Amino acid sequence: MGARTGRVPARVCANLMWTGYTLFHDYRFEDYDDLRSTILAQLDDIENAPEDKRVRLAPPQRATARR
Repeated sequence: MGARTGRVPARVCANLMWTGYTLFHDYRFEDYDDLRSTILAQLDDIENAPEDKRVRLAPPQRATARR
């Protein structure tokens, strides 16, 4: 995810990994475009976020949730 060669801080990488795990555990996407639009809508400006800010995605509220 870029923590070493991409120079992404380890904390940011850890937050993104946890966010990805949680998102895919709790939500099912209809297709790639659905996944991409969800992530871009919420993480588009992540480069400017403070390093110590926790990264979290909120899955869209739809009937396709896994639970």
